[in-house]
Amino acid sequence: MPRCLRYIPLLFVPVIWGGCLLPADSTPIDSPSDAVISTNVEARLAEEEQGGFAGILVATEQGTVTLAGTVQKAERKARAAELARQVKGVRRVKNDLDIRAAPSP
Repeated sequence: MPRCLRYIPLLFVPVIWGGCLLPADSTPIDSPSDAVISTNVEARLAEEEQGGFAGILVATEQGTVTLAGTVQKAERKARAAELARQVKGVRRVKNDLDIRAAPSP
């Protein structure tokens, strides 16, 4: 085996080490900030034609969106999470919405 070919595997060591040094929860450079993600999720919920999302609180940490508050139906809870997932930069949605039927008059 030629002498120079023996050193080729050594060229991969910095590449492997470099990949291992990146934090597991690192976000892509073009990913929006958490504040921007929260604002965009809130806007998406406000734009929903069927409404019912006025009382939802949105918080974002490292791309994980948490939805909190109440909705009247399970379908609305699922729809809120679906809308949040559509926003750029959202990595995960934690849906903590409670379902409470509207009080009877």
